[in-house]
Amino acid sequence: MNQQPGDAADDDLVFMDGPDDAPAHAKAAWKVLIVDDEPGVHTVTKLALSGFSFIERGVEFLDAYTGQEACGLLREHPDTAVVFLDVVMETDDAGLRAVQRIREELDNKMVRIILRTGQPGHAPEREVVLNYGINEYLAKAELTAQKLYVSLVAALRSYHDLQAIETTRKGLVKILDAAGNMDYRSRSLFVSGLLQQLSSLLDIGDQDLMLIRAGTAGPVIMAASGNYDGFVGEPVCEALGADGEALTARLLAAGGSHVEASYSIYRIELPDTDAVLLYVGAPRRISEAELALVRMFCLKIVRAYDNYEFVEQARRDQNAELALLAQLSGHASYLSLDYLQHRSRLAADIARQLAGTAPRLPEQIALAAMLADIGNHEIPALLLERAGPLSAQEQALVRKHCELGAALLDGVLNVVEGGQVMALARAIALSHHECFDGSGYPQRLLGEAIPLPARIVAVADVYLAMTSARPWRAAWSHDSALTEMTKRAGTQFDPQVLAAFMAVASAYRSGS
Repeated sequence: MNQQPGDAADDDLVFMDGPDDAPAHAKAAWKVLIVDDEPGVHTVTKLALSGFSFIERGVEFLDAYTGQEACGLLREHPDTAVVFLDVVMETDDAGLRAVQRIREELDNKMVRIILRTGQPGHAPEREVVLNYGINEYLAKAELTAQKLYVSLVAALRSYHDLQAIETTRKGLVKILDAAGNMDYRSRSLFVSGLLQQLSSLLDIGDQDLMLIRAGTAGPVIMAASGNYDGFVGEPVCEALGADGEALTARLLAAGGSHVEASYSIYRIELPDTDAVLLYVGAPRRISEAELALVRMFCLKIVRAYDNYEFVEQARRDQNAELALLAQLSGHASYLSLDYLQHRSRLAADIARQLAGTAPRLPEQIALAAMLADIGNHEIPALLLERAGPLSAQEQALVRKHCELGAALLDGVLNVVEGGQVMALARAIALSHHECFDGSGYPQRLLGEAIPLPARIVAVADVYLAMTSARPWRAAWSHDSALTEMTKRAGTQFDPQVLAAFMAVASAYRSGS
């Protein structure tokens, strides 16, 4: 964008119900590539199509004289709509080779290719149409200005329709990708996907779009597409600078619209909620009929955004409540909140690394792992923190924390039906001290009879316990802990879970 919002004087402000003196919507010209080794063909083609316009868009001609040059120009201009392509140029089949490169090497399936040849014998029509990705075949001997005009209109109409389909597809992909989750990333995908649908309906192609609303510290980008796709959730100043922030803040407060040579901003009034701004990366005039459509889309986007925000806030509250409960019930000074959170994160990393696990397991295990030692609330703190050895009777009492924790969580599950995280927490609390070879406690479970979440937390818990100082010993080094844990594969630890841990251990340690 050459001009930042706010660069123009205040008298450029144009309100939607004011006089119709805003600049016209200057849509970008269609790019048409002429590929022919005869310069005269370029000249004649341009003369025949002088003054051409389709859907209020003129034509910008690009010139290439070889198939190789044509591919280079298409690499530089992937938004080229139509190619007029000669067959015989530097070689007898240069045009046909160019078609293959365009469709396969450049992977450009959108551009419409009109093959023009003065020597049909070198490229029989039926064979070429069947075997190459062309859209029309013209013999130069039969080519009139009228035929050229009609062919270009048909090709541009096809290209325009394909663009609309592709924009819709991209928007739907974002929406579907977001549908399986309810987190910040999926919220961004979902609302940006809806905005991309709006882009298709307004027929503005790949122009930049943003939906902006008031935030506590200034205007915020709640949805975006095009070059601003990565700014969702960011303050407007990150995308449009300080002048853009001042302009959008003024429009949100005072109303009206702002149209300049390179962008447009419209204030959209919404029922039962604050107004939002629609930023379009073009001087686009929105009609009253289009405004009704924009208002409906913006309302849907705002509601989706707020629903995601509500879910995210509920999740944050749940995390805080579980952390507080875990800290209060940990009942040992060395099981700090920091330790519990590290165990949760590491368990989630391991679950994410394991192939074939349920999609929600990393998120759920991060919450459930907080309560692995909740049974400690009934064990005397003096035993848990004693620096010296425990008697056999005292050791048996400490080990009871597994069953005590499971019993406590059973009581919760009896009251709260369908509590998936609590059910997971119960399995972890009961079984995270079981060993893969059946030598653990309290049930001496063997192998895969141990619930997978418990096998995961067991690895995470032992690593953190070994690398943390305890009242009765110093902390192990990272490398020493890994070496020792490797020795216990197949005995204390599930080998597959341990391998997943080893794959994420370095990244976890570095905090990445």
